Amino acid sequence: MVKLLRGALLVCFVLTLAFFGTGCKGKGKVLKVGSDCTYPPMEFQEGDEFKGFDIDLIKAIAEEMGREVEIINVGWDGIIPGLMNGNYDVLISAMTITEERQAQINFSDPYFTAGQVILVRADNETIKSEKDLVGKKVAVQNGTTGDIAVSAMEGVTVVRFNTNPDAVQELRNGGVDAVVADSTTLMWEATKDEKLKLVSRTPFSEEYYGIGVKKGNDKLLNEINRALATIKKNGKYDEIMEKWFGE
Repeated sequence: MVKLLRGALLVCFVLTLAFFGTGCKGKGKVLKVGSDCTYPPMEFQEGDEFKGFDIDLIKAIAEEMGREVEIINVGWDGIIPGLMNGNYDVLISAMTITEERQAQINFSDPYFTAGQVILVRADNETIKSEKDLVGKKVAVQNGTTGDIAVSAMEGVTVVRFNTNPDAVQELRNGGVDAVVADSTTLMWEATKDEKLKLVSRTPFSEEYYGIGVKKGNDKLLNEINRALATIKKNGKYDEIMEKWFGE
């Protein structure tokens, strides 16, 4: 009788442990991801759905890690502070790895090579390169590497916007002469609107995107780097690249 009672208690204990253990594990599997979803084709929102290269990439990485993804749409100005504050586990938002940002957060291995290009109206024949921006009004997204690049140019009037689509719209409206931003998003804009064109498809700078992780969270950073390396080897990365860029 005592043995039966002990056995029953043991079974109950195991079942209880399994129940609560599974619950904790399931909760831990969610990878919270911060992203400024205003930057097609890298990340953007259609209705309630988040889409883009970065979104597909982080989902593939999370799947390799055995985790689910929750996307949190965050304004660009607050995206690094939000990560540092623990509002989400990682950020992915076409973010260039820079020394200034590395002083605040850690980055994964680079996952994308980009650079700055110039977008103008289709009838513009005066801007042929970045040198021709002198004396012109140039729109950028505030705090981006495009902003940094143009701000370093003497004689250029910098007009800053909270989002890249707002900067492009100002170009359409005739309020600025050009927009400077990452090649990925401005190539996308040029293909959508025949009234706009790129000065050149070749960027005048070279930059590398990385996935941001809070300093001190080396375990998660290592997991992301391993998963990123795996999907590059097994072809999933190439599938995502083909989907969004056809190459």
